[in-house]
Amino acid sequence: MLLIVLVAGVALVGQLVNQSMNAEAQRILAPLSRLQDNILSTSAEMKRRLTAEPCSPAFHAQLRDIAFLPDGLNEFVYAPGGVVRCSVDADFAPYDLGPPDLLNAGTGLSMWYDRSLGFLGRGTLVGTIVAFDGLGMVVPLQTPPDTPSSWMRSERVNVSANGDILHRDGQQGTYFSGQQVGPLGAYLPLRHGSYFTTACVKDGLLCVGVAAPLTAFIAGNGYAIAVGIMLGAILALGISTQLHALLRHFWSFEARFRRHFNQKSIICTYQPILTLATGKISGCEVLVRWRDVDGATIYPDQFLPIVEQHGLGRQLTEYVVARAYEELSNQVPVQYRLQVNFNIFPRDLDAAWLRDTLRVFEASQDRFDTVVEIVETDAMQIEHAQHEIDILRRGGIKTHLDDFGTGYSNIENLARLPVDGVKLDRSFAMAPDGSMMARMLANAIEMIHAAGHRITGSPLKAWKQKSACRLSNRPDRSTAFRAI
Repeated sequence: MLLIVLVAGVALVGQLVNQSMNAEAQRILAPLSRLQDNILSTSAEMKRRLTAEPCSPAFHAQLRDIAFLPDGLNEFVYAPGGVVRCSVDADFAPYDLGPPDLLNAGTGLSMWYDRSLGFLGRGTLVGTIVAFDGLGMVVPLQTPPDTPSSWMRSERVNVSANGDILHRDGQQGTYFSGQQVGPLGAYLPLRHGSYFTTACVKDGLLCVGVAAPLTAFIAGNGYAIAVGIMLGAILALGISTQLHALLRHFWSFEARFRRHFNQKSIICTYQPILTLATGKISGCEVLVRWRDVDGATIYPDQFLPIVEQHGLGRQLTEYVVARAYEELSNQVPVQYRLQVNFNIFPRDLDAAWLRDTLRVFEASQDRFDTVVEIVETDAMQIEHAQHEIDILRRGGIKTHLDDFGTGYSNIENLARLPVDGVKLDRSFAMAPDGSMMARMLANAIEMIHAAGHRITGSPLKAWKQKSACRLSNRPDRSTAFRAI
């Protein structure tokens, strides 16, 4: 993350530096652009005003009038074919300028750069001669403005119509390097350890290249860069911490369960219910497991709290009923009649919904009997529960209280609910000898019988197996077992 932030920071710094260099290029170009406009406007004025015979007294007078224009240009010549024949003030022997250094096909201007003006009587002065249609003017040397930043360098060039580059001033090669930054130059104009930018006047004849070597930039902005790196590190730490938290949440068990909770991820296992008098299997309790994204089997103590917290109990029951019917109807021989028990939360004790959910078993009434086991994980409204249980019984669906002795189990539920059976919690049967739970087993059995209910559930088998070796020494448990 720090690397990503630093790369993004370099790109951002590159854009900021590029903006600074663009501003510098425009600052350098501004006087050149004005000069170009003046040359073109003066050229138009010369074409319009110079009507006298070339190099005649009237011609010189017209040239002097043009020299007073407020454009900074005051030396003009008559130079047909590149041969100077007269100037504003004098006639002289023809002076051949030779081939022009640059010919602008768009404007028709021919240019001779950095020529000595001695033939005009200007001593050692040097200037650029611009000519068109035999009329010309002398442009003084342009002193480039000082670069305000020590970490920048610049070059001014003229570019011919065929792309030839003519160095004018500054650090030679800067403009050419700026043309080689490649396709990413608009986003990261970096080449050979330097940032580059280029800019030209509107006809592309005058251009400026600006470069900012990284070493010079770092040396000139070391403090700001150090602060930027520190802030980038803090930002990277904050972002990575948030990403880590998001990933932890995304892959947390609760998030995984809610994302992948569907019928395909549900696994049903079947705990047999024995008839103690015969020792034969008479039914089964459908137990649910969940298959995690890595294929691991997850037990209900881990995901049922999530199911209950998010109100997914009905959805889970519908998945379990559909899966159980499919598996039991295909695997249990048709000649066997089986009782099938399903667990539900108290909030899901809704007779209409339960009958509709269990309707799939009604098509096989000769093979299956259905029982709803109410898991006492929440308080129940007695009157509502009585009404729903009565409706279920009339529809042929029995109800049991599951794991009596834990959760919200209480004597009022035991005494007032018209259930068909009560399952003791396994903690009674598996409690160590002499423990409080072990001593309360007989009392729990007595309460259930006093309420007129029968005891059901597989914990009895575990208690029976455990008790077989101990009943002779434990008359209280022996009495309890005979009572069952």
